[in-house]
Amino acid sequence: MTSQEPNFAFFDIRTNDGVAVLTIDRPPVNALSRELYESLDKVIDHIEATPDIRVVVFACKPDARAWIGGGDLKEFLTLTSETRRSRHEYVEAITDRFYRLSCPTIAAVTKPAPGGGMVFASFCDLIVAADTAFFSMPEVDRSLTGGAGAYFSRLNMPVSFIREMILTGRRLSAAELKEVGFINYVLPEAEVMGKAMELAELIASKSSAAVRAIKRGANKIDEIGWNEGRAYAHEISASELVDGPDYKESITAFLERRKPQFNR
Repeated sequence: MTSQEPNFAFFDIRTNDGVAVLTIDRPPVNALSRELYESLDKVIDHIEATPDIRVVVFACKPDARAWIGGGDLKEFLTLTSETRRSRHEYVEAITDRFYRLSCPTIAAVTKPAPGGGMVFASFCDLIVAADTAFFSMPEVDRSLTGGAGAYFSRLNMPVSFIREMILTGRRLSAAELKEVGFINYVLPEAEVMGKAMELAELIASKSSAAVRAIKRGANKIDEIGWNEGRAYAHEISASELVDGPDYKESITAFLERRKPQFNR
């Protein structure tokens, strides 16, 4: 069932059977302005306050020139050292909230994703990209560090590849990034949303409690490493999942060879 969603500046969100399609809409290239970040903050509030949203597919409009075109360079021209620092702190707070969304996120990248677009894709749990899309970290050409590759180190991408990417700022094809594990699927543009929705619907069919616990555990592993992270994830299982209704239902359903009926 499709639910009625509130209106947000620069974003459209539509939810059906647990899957929310979040479409960014700031023509022509979906540049990341301060106002857009403020709106995204409200979108995140809405997603977290809506348990029926179990997966988010992040997309752009078909006529967009970029999936996300990076930071708004016109705003950049007005920045001083102090206002740049303030902007960075604000932006990082919002992007961290996006990364830590309790439900999984899937990037449906049908258009180019330079700079901030590539960073946002990296914060999604899965990436489905068009074979015509390109990615880049062009901050070296804007006299900025762009985080010096930190966003990609957590993904265990090869250090030499990250260094080349951030020092040259060159365009990277979706196929090239799939080879280093950044992208899950590379498809013709017309097939990207279909695949993203297929994955989203599969995840949405699982126990929401388990999916959210797994994402929280996986994010924690990003922060503290696999050894301590696995202990954290196992503790979530013991303290939150085992006594919940989905635990016994999922095992019973498997033994009885039927589909589980989860407590959404």
